[in-house]
Amino acid sequence: MSLEENKALVRRQFDLLSAGDVEGAAALWSNESSNHGRNAGPARISMVYESLRAVQETHVLHEIIGEGDWVAVRTTCSGAHVATPKIPVNGGIFEGIAPTGRSYTAQHLHLFRIADGKILEHWANRDDLGAARQLGLELRPSPE
Repeated sequence: MSLEENKALVRRQFDLLSAGDVEGAAALWSNESSNHGRNAGPARISMVYESLRAVQETHVLHEIIGEGDWVAVRTTCSGAHVATPKIPVNGGIFEGIAPTGRSYTAQHLHLFRIADGKILEHWANRDDLGAARQLGLELRPSPE
């Protein structure tokens, strides 16, 4: 695929998520994909996306750039802590916390590697601390 086709694939994934089409967005992932270095695949990604929908997460794309088979996206992410996701997302900030009803906005950077017309690899850097502070959550260090 061309760089422009790779960028369009990543943009489509965010568009499908914004429209609430979790299965359509997950179908863009390869069966051999990884998310933050962990095996993912469409079924696992679908669970991640369902959990993000539970906190009403949406993204506004600001820049989308790429080189070779890599595509990078800078977004503003917004959500509302109205439910507890089924699996840990966004660094686990919602895990074990009753919904606060508060909203949050945070900057995200996402990096995708595309192969054979599918997302093969994903990494993200998010302002989870900023989001947690907006929600009034107290973050605890993870046990070592």
